[in-house]
Amino acid sequence: MNIDLVPAEAGHFADLARICHLAFDTLQTRHGVHRDVPTEEIGGLIIRGVLHRPDYTGVVAVADGRVVGSNFLLLADEVCGVGPITVDPALQSRGVGRLLMQWTIDEARRRRGPRPRVRLFQEAVNTTSLSLYTRLGFRWRDSAALMQVKPADTDDASVRPMTGDDLPHVQRLSERHDGASRVNDASMLLCMELPAFVRERDGRVVGYQIASLFGHAAAETVDDLLILAGQTARRVPPPMGVVIVPMSQSSLFEGALSAGFRVLKILNSMSLEEFDLPRGPSFPSIQR
Repeated sequence: MNIDLVPAEAGHFADLARICHLAFDTLQTRHGVHRDVPTEEIGGLIIRGVLHRPDYTGVVAVADGRVVGSNFLLLADEVCGVGPITVDPALQSRGVGRLLMQWTIDEARRRRGPRPRVRLFQEAVNTTSLSLYTRLGFRWRDSAALMQVKPADTDDASVRPMTGDDLPHVQRLSERHDGASRVNDASMLLCMELPAFVRERDGRVVGYQIASLFGHAAAETVDDLLILAGQTARRVPPPMGVVIVPMSQSSLFEGALSAGFRVLKILNSMSLEEFDLPRGPSFPSIQR
């Protein structure tokens, strides 16, 4: 089978949306875990979000003239994020995923130098991709729980919608707690009109959250972040009311359980570079 890699373009949308749904749903249904992409429509929302952003670059795998997979690299901020990587289930375990992931590594090095900061989340039940990513140089750094947030019972006046004026707070909090700024990504997500909120305490912003698995959050305290999560979940559809909680943040995980959050499944955090675990309460995005 001859596989060519070509730049991802708008004309690939329909094929990529279909494969995004099939790739994730086939795996997750087989293992009986939470389904992130249960319909082709949701696959289309994901692909549209990454295909048209200028701070993503993507590649499409074509076998004998047919689209069979794709991968994307997020270049918004200093740390690059990988994915979604998807391969048509009919052609999995035939080298397509290896080519797509190696392209990501090579592209990150081409754009960011020989030691780029590249991270991803890997589905823990997928032992095949865990082995592949490890052989290509990624290393396990942490485990994380994908959690369904219990919505708050009442509105909290300390939480309000985020605006562009809040981006300096995103930069401050993400640098402080995640170890690297996420302000450029946050700016793009705001432009895409993803639901986003901040919490104010004592007259200042102490936390932010952008909803969905492609969003992220950070706050000064565990309580600030849990309140933000509950208020965000109250204001968005249930599929968007999910967060990724690093297991290394034990007080945050324990607090989330006490607040009624429910574990949906486990993910593995992996990276090419060494990196310190989060220094404060934060929810990473599905890409990093």
